[in-house]
Amino acid sequence: MRIYNKYILSLVLASGFVNILFAFLGQNDLEMYFIINTLTYLTITLLYAYLNPRARTALNTIGVVLFGGFLVIVSLKVIEIVSGR
Repeated sequence: MRIYNKYILSLVLASGFVNILFAFLGQNDLEMYFIINTLTYLTITLLYAYLNPRARTALNTIGVVLFGGFLVIVSLKVIEIVSGR
C-alpha cells in the first residue's frame, strides 16, 4: 500500500471514529466537531510529514486554512467568555 493511501485511510478512519463517538455521546455543537476534526487532521498530517515536497506544500496550505478556522472559533469563544454572555 502506498504512503498516500495509508494517509487517506488514516484520515478517514480517525475522522469517522471521532464523528461516530461524538454522535454516540450526543454532541450537538458543530464547533466542537470542527475543532476535533481539525486537530485530528493536523496530528495525522504531522505523522505523515515525510511525503514529497509538493504534497507537503499542499497539506501545509490546507493545515493553515483549518488552523485559521480553529483560531477564529477559539477567539469567538474567548470574546464570549470575557463579555459575560
